[in-house]
Amino acid sequence: MLGMIIGNIFLGLSIAAPVGPINIEIVKRGLSYGFWAALFVGIGGMSSDLLLMGAMFLGMSALLSVTWVKILLMMMGAVVLIHSGLVSLKAPNLMSDQSDERSAKPTYLRWNSFLKGFFIAGTNPMNLLFWISIYGSVLSGAFHEENVMTSFLLSVLVFVGIGLWNLNLAFTTHFGRLLASPFVLRMVHVVASFVLIGFGVKFGYQGFQELIG
Repeated sequence: MLGMIIGNIFLGLSIAAPVGPINIEIVKRGLSYGFWAALFVGIGGMSSDLLLMGAMFLGMSALLSVTWVKILLMMMGAVVLIHSGLVSLKAPNLMSDQSDERSAKPTYLRWNSFLKGFFIAGTNPMNLLFWISIYGSVLSGAFHEENVMTSFLLSVLVFVGIGLWNLNLAFTTHFGRLLASPFVLRMVHVVASFVLIGFGVKFGYQGFQELIG
């Protein structure tokens, strides 16, 4: 039992840890607006994951594997990521962003961060691939051979791992911005924006390849 708990928590950590659009957005928001904005990006991403998890239980994996649906999702992901990266690049300097944080409404910043995380996770083909393939294979046996409560427990443990990683990343970026120089912060911010654009271009290219293939 303990091994199953630890194993599924580590599964969640391994899902969340690789560099991807959500982690880049968490870092970018954490540098610009601090801990809560970064954390709410992660919460938004997890909310999207929760809906996808429910969809897998309801058998939506067949729909998400249809070619035109995959193309649509890839194009949507490309638009969301490229737009996010371009808006970030056009933003004022990072120190100005931090001063604006004090005058901006915390509720607005958190909801904005939540929605950004939600849409990035929901339109990220890599994320969708995980929920269709890896996650489905991990839980399908428990769902059919044992009971719903076992599957629910496994799912909760996976989400605990994802949540722990998001919390760690939000803390790290929040305190990191207090220690780094403005120039370093700005460079990290710019690099993160270009990485988001790069992911968007990649997804757009993959969607185009699917379309002509």
